[in-house]
Amino acid sequence: MRIILLLLYGVVPIYGAGLRAGVGRVDITPRSPIWLSGYASRNHPSDGVHQSLWARALAIEAGSGTRVVIVTTDLIGLPAEVSDQVAARARQQFGIERSDLLLNSSHTHTGPVVWPGLATMFDLPPGEETKLRDYAARLVDDLVAVIGKAVADLSPAVISYASGQTGFAMNRREPAANGVKIGINSSGPSDREVPVLKVAGLNGGIRAILFAYGCHNTTLTGDFYQISGDYAGFAEAKLENQYHGATALFMSLRWRPEPESSWH
Repeated sequence: MRIILLLLYGVVPIYGAGLRAGVGRVDITPRSPIWLSGYASRNHPSDGVHQSLWARALAIEAGSGTRVVIVTTDLIGLPAEVSDQVAARARQQFGIERSDLLLNSSHTHTGPVVWPGLATMFDLPPGEETKLRDYAARLVDDLVAVIGKAVADLSPAVISYASGQTGFAMNRREPAANGVKIGINSSGPSDREVPVLKVAGLNGGIRAILFAYGCHNTTLTGDFYQISGDYAGFAEAKLENQYHGATALFMSLRWRPEPESSWH
């Protein structure tokens, strides 16, 4: 809850005596061809890297010593078998409670299968499952490492938040003769808000930009077997290039305009 409250409200400074923040980055790009997640129609492993994948972490500590950590990943998602191990080790090594650790994935459809997440989507050839298990084990180590980097980087900070808009999100629930199909519904509800959290040093230099959006990362279907972070990954890269020295973290938002029970 502490983490979510940081993103709800527009540029407004967050004041607090002794406020500190730290960031970290770890490259989580698979080291060899690997089965990609998101589409069940794939029939062979990746054949190249269009863009590196990253885990990024932002630690925020109040003057009282309360500490929260946000970890973002250029991945389809994190199964409990991975996130539970990361959370347990973060608590043991850094004293971070599970309620103060947010693990978020961009939901790119051009990233690796994170075993055993969505395993039933794929009919894997012999040997591929072993590669996926090895990647998941290494990923746990990488996520613990990126948390450690952010905690070790804690220093006095000025934090502010704002909200913008971008218009490419689209409602996919298109009315059809027999109900609803996946398509384009330009008149349907969609959430185009972009909440942003900016972390700066006391000298004003930007150290981190946390931004969020509610839209599937499925824009690079032409690179069906190329590893990439999709639009979120390119947005992160652009921000880091524009604000040299800053770490850009994308957070995927899930938005429902009506109760789950009313969906058909």
